[in-house]
Amino acid sequence: MPRVLIVDDHAVIRRGVQGILSTYPEWDLCGEADNGQDAIRLAGELAPEVVIMDVSMPGMNGLEATRIIHDVLPETKVLLLTLHSSSEFVRSAFRAGARGYVLKSDAENELVRALNVVIGEGTYVSPAIDARAAKESIFYNN
Repeated sequence: MPRVLIVDDHAVIRRGVQGILSTYPEWDLCGEADNGQDAIRLAGELAPEVVIMDVSMPGMNGLEATRIIHDVLPETKVLLLTLHSSSEFVRSAFRAGARGYVLKSDAENELVRALNVVIGEGTYVSPAIDARAAKESIFYNN
């Protein structure tokens, strides 16, 4: 059962992700954090298979936390869950080591699909993201 760490500075988003995943018993929610520093610390302590992380957070943002988690815990996959749809954010995410990029507006329909792809060693980008930017970003990461 894959273990999941949820990281977002807004409790309502963390509760929403928990609500989505609660109907899928194959996912074990092992912890949550509200900033990048705690995400790194908890990833080291809890050894989740996947970290679902926001991009924009006070202090250390999700991109920097992703970069550190990717470097220190390369087996841990990071799936970014964000409001940012620009191609520059998508490219930056995959450069940092993210394996997936899901828009919060797509989360209800796409989050579990994205988790399954990422845990299966694939990469995932929300369908609402510009296809060309997504392909370039994924190509850069592989």
